[in-house]
Amino acid sequence: MGKFISVNRSCAIAGVYLGGLMAASPALALNLNIWGVGHLSIDNVDDGANSAVHIASNSSRLAFSGDQDIDNNLKIVFQYENGVDLTGQGGNDGNGGPGNQSGGLFTNTRDAWIGLSGGFGTLHLGRVGGLNQWVYDYNLFADQVGDLGNIWGGTGLAGRVSNSIEYITPNLGPVVLKAVYAPDEGVDETEILVVKGDGDFNGIKLGLAYMSQGQGVGAEDHIAAAITGSYSHKAISVGAGYQTESDIGGASGADSDSYTIGGSVGLGKNGTLKAQYTAFSGTGANTDAGQIAVGYDHTIGKNTTVYLAYASTSNDPNTSFTANNYGHGDAVTPLPGNDPAAFSLGLVYKFNAAIMKK
Repeated sequence: MGKFISVNRSCAIAGVYLGGLMAASPALALNLNIWGVGHLSIDNVDDGANSAVHIASNSSRLAFSGDQDIDNNLKIVFQYENGVDLTGQGGNDGNGGPGNQSGGLFTNTRDAWIGLSGGFGTLHLGRVGGLNQWVYDYNLFADQVGDLGNIWGGTGLAGRVSNSIEYITPNLGPVVLKAVYAPDEGVDETEILVVKGDGDFNGIKLGLAYMSQGQGVGAEDHIAAAITGSYSHKAISVGAGYQTESDIGGASGADSDSYTIGGSVGLGKNGTLKAQYTAFSGTGANTDAGQIAVGYDHTIGKNTTVYLAYASTSNDPNTSFTANNYGHGDAVTPLPGNDPAAFSLGLVYKFNAAIMKK
């Protein structure tokens, strides 16, 4: 018995010593979180010619993020985020790109970076948002069927920018500015530049964005500019946006204008009814398209949402925009001129847990 007490006393002393060491050592002053999203849905997708049922994993992800003090005015910040395919198919899971085709759990790198943060603002190096800087400003169907990105991201703009440097200013009153630059890395005239400004003016949120995406030697830069705005009050929200593009894909004179408008209203304590319309108008003959999406979200507790969503896209003979592509798995691309539609029953679970907290 005495030996048992002695061992426990020694463990207690060691615990106190280690706790004091962690508190005293700046090198161990670390915030570390693990977080993620599991998003699965049952979709009935019609590509305008045939229909099929899919079990889709939609931008499901797993990430570590945090920060660590270097001194009183500077800290390291980091995020390691990777897409996961909960269906085990690999690849077409809404996380951007072909991904892991072997059927493994992990697919594509999402927003992943390390950087420095201090009074000067924040600097990131790695893979950060491109079009995603503004396509989610007001997107009621993010990662669901009917996502705004089906139209705004359907012309080849990069949702994320690899090999990049991002600078974010400190708060400038109600405004924050961001700039992203990715060099060509030996492939001439393929640089990417993104500039974004966000402001919150007494509940009215506004965003301005510009993006230049090089298309290689001899091709024009694909240019995009956008303005977004939204307002929420209690259980009601409204939002709209406009995006203009020039020299799409590097083709001189291939221009377009797109806009979106939507709104949501709360139903009871846990429900939200929502609708969104997005239109695309190209300069070429028969290059217009429109997408309508309607849905209902129902929250269960703090972290879980069950939803119903329907989306339908109308394409002119020379367009082939989808109804279930951006951020959504098992995307089905129609033939030009076909009108796809999708009905979806989905489940979304989010978690965020602190592993270490300074």
